Amino acid sequence: MTVVLASVVMEVATFDTRRKLDNALQLERDLGLLLSTLLDAETGQRGYLLTGQNDYLEPYHLALDTVAPILARIGGKVREDSIQQLRLQRVNALTADKFRELSQTLVLHTTEQRDSLYMLFDGKLDETLMDRIRHTIDLLRQEELEDIARRYRQVNRLSSITTVLRLIGVVGLALVFYYIYTQLRPLFAQKLRIIADRDHEIEERIRIERMNTDLIATLNLKNRELDQFAYTASHDLREPLRTVRNYVEILTEDHAEQLDDEGHAHLHLIHRTTDRMRVLIDSLLQYSRVGVGEQLVQVDLQRTLTEVLENLQFAIERSAAIVTVSALPRVPGYPIALRQLFQNLLTNALKFHPPGVPPQVTISAHCTSDRAVVYVQDNGIGMTKADQQRIFALFERLHPADIYEGQGIGLAFCQKIVQLHRGELTVTSKISQGSTFSVALPLADVHEETGPNTPD
Repeated sequence: MTVVLASVVMEVATFDTRRKLDNALQLERDLGLLLSTLLDAETGQRGYLLTGQNDYLEPYHLALDTVAPILARIGGKVREDSIQQLRLQRVNALTADKFRELSQTLVLHTTEQRDSLYMLFDGKLDETLMDRIRHTIDLLRQEELEDIARRYRQVNRLSSITTVLRLIGVVGLALVFYYIYTQLRPLFAQKLRIIADRDHEIEERIRIERMNTDLIATLNLKNRELDQFAYTASHDLREPLRTVRNYVEILTEDHAEQLDDEGHAHLHLIHRTTDRMRVLIDSLLQYSRVGVGEQLVQVDLQRTLTEVLENLQFAIERSAAIVTVSALPRVPGYPIALRQLFQNLLTNALKFHPPGVPPQVTISAHCTSDRAVVYVQDNGIGMTKADQQRIFALFERLHPADIYEGQGIGLAFCQKIVQLHRGELTVTSKISQGSTFSVALPLADVHEETGPNTPD
């Protein structure tokens, strides 16, 4: 039991470290993007002041539109650290000051207030602001890197402890086998003596039968204990979440009058968080076992889409969606995994659409000599080019959960299924103009030598 618990702790710590590393890498990218955007805006402003050409103001106008979303993404990544939040607030304030300074110079240039403009540049306010922004961003980066280093050290310590515990478990298992061997060896010797001594055959048979009966009873008891252990282990993984949920319900039902609005809000947040944790555990298990145990066969995608539409019939009717499916080919693949792939893509198409606008989804295909490409096109909210590179990452979300529900795992799930089939999944999209997901699958059976998909 100790070894099992240590292994679980190790896996949780490792998962948390990887999540933190991904978060730090994304934070680094966004901080770099913020700096480059501000520098481009400043460079464009100076070009405009020198030449008077409006083309130089394009980076400035682009920065006005993109800096706020970048800061919002950074805020989401440091929301659990109060010190980092204070530094982000300082970056927000300095960025606002920078935009006011840029705007002020443009106004002075437009109104031809040359003396005020020269005084502003002589004060070197822009350089001071950029230095302060760089310094604060460096503090943000340094804190994230130190946190990652701490987590790696924790994982290394846990790994050492787990190795020792597993060694102890192996030694204990060897002792158990030796004990069983020492217990069973007299039985075999006694049986040989029974064969040699016919006079005591009946008596010995009775004695051995009794011993066998006791041994079988003992083995049955051990089997029941092992079954109970397996149940308890799986149950205990969810028990803490269940306990928290039960106490939240008790507080909500029995002590509602003693709680203010903030207390009710906290309880509601805990309730939603435990639900997300449960769904996340189930999603990760499903993600890790994509295609496991399935046999590669020829899959009729037309039939697969028919089954998917039957599964999503309620969602289609509720959203008043129009789904059009053209002729689709047959491809070699894993039936359940492919059905899950297109169900996830169609679910996204039904979910991410503007309020009040019924979804329109078109599913078509184009075949070449060696592969089939299936297109899932919608009229949804679309996404930026930068977001198109992010959506296939595990736990990556483009929208808050209170606007569009989900765990940020659906498209990562789709990507893994397509990779399992040696295919390619891409997306083209524009904001407010919908998205088109392209699923390229090989028509030749590239899995012939591998056979059924089994766990590693």
